[in-house]
Amino acid sequence: MQNLNYSDLKNEHLSRIAPAYFFITTRQRNAWWGTKSRQYRGPASLTCSLNSAKKVAESWRAQGSAFSIQKVPGLHVMSEWTDIGIVEFHTDDSFSTWDSTGSNLIAPGRPLPVVLDALGPHGPWRGIAPSSHSFVSGVLEPNEVAEPIGKRASFSAWRSYSEGGGYMLGWIEQHGRHKAAGVRRIARLATRAPLVDRSSGFDSEEEE
Repeated sequence: MQNLNYSDLKNEHLSRIAPAYFFITTRQRNAWWGTKSRQYRGPASLTCSLNSAKKVAESWRAQGSAFSIQKVPGLHVMSEWTDIGIVEFHTDDSFSTWDSTGSNLIAPGRPLPVVLDALGPHGPWRGIAPSSHSFVSGVLEPNEVAEPIGKRASFSAWRSYSEGGGYMLGWIEQHGRHKAAGVRRIARLATRAPLVDRSSGFDSEEEE
């Protein structure tokens, strides 16, 4: 994925939001006292496929490094010309505490920067908002496809192991911890929100 630059999106508007699968690659590096530190590198760690996530890990390889990959629920945010992936992956049920009173901020026709801000750490949340480190986003490349989440969601996680410097990393699959209810709810809220009239800046529904 490409870096997300708001200045490139200022003239774009929301078309729709769909729940989709994404992959987060996290690097762990063994410290000299035997602990591990977790690092992730912004949108470069967010991909649309397991193979791409593994390639990210290979590109980050260094002596003593280990990696994890999580298949996570996210939001596929679409405008007239751009496809964006955004995840909130620290929470098991991602976006589950997003406050529905902000639904008008994710209505079709809203300026894309407004939508992205609303779905970030400074948007409307019930209680304490998720940490900013929980959010990773990026612009999909033309050859990237975000897989939609169907009726039966399935999540997995993988951790790496090394077979030596001359070999690619091996991976052990485990059950994932995430749920899809939260992202499905966001997509429904965006679908039901009143369409925004771009010429006036107001919702298209008439006031009673």
